[in-house]
Amino acid sequence: MPEDDRASDSVAFAAALTPSPDRPLRILVADDDEINRAIVTHIILERSDIQLTLVEDGRRALELAQTQRFDLLIFDLNMPHINGDRLIRHLRASQSLNSTSPMILFTAAVDASGILSGNRASALVDIVLPKPIRAASFLDAVGRLTGR
Repeated sequence: MPEDDRASDSVAFAAALTPSPDRPLRILVADDDEINRAIVTHIILERSDIQLTLVEDGRRALELAQTQRFDLLIFDLNMPHINGDRLIRHLRASQSLNSTSPMILFTAAVDASGILSGNRASALVDIVLPKPIRAASFLDAVGRLTGR
């Protein structure tokens, strides 16, 4: 393949991975709590520029994150099969489609200063949001990480 063709393929691939205001943001949310998934869905329904994918556990989140590109990944810390800590560490260490995607971690395990107590994933995520999920802080985090 000529070098010019490879360069144009690389540019096209990079453009496909870059969030664009012309297409919905693709967000993956993994939380085993049905109420939390409902809260996120309710908050997101106010935004027409978001395509939301909801899953109930870390195993399914990992499967999707390895096969589909997302603009933002949001995980609960305590989930069945693969917890949020392990999932985040795996994705960051891999060469998967989402290894550099912004990530938010939901957790009720936040100490008074807002820092996760004894959790290695906290250094690998972009934002830690405490539960209960608050619409304003959630939408602010999405905006800061996606520019939208």
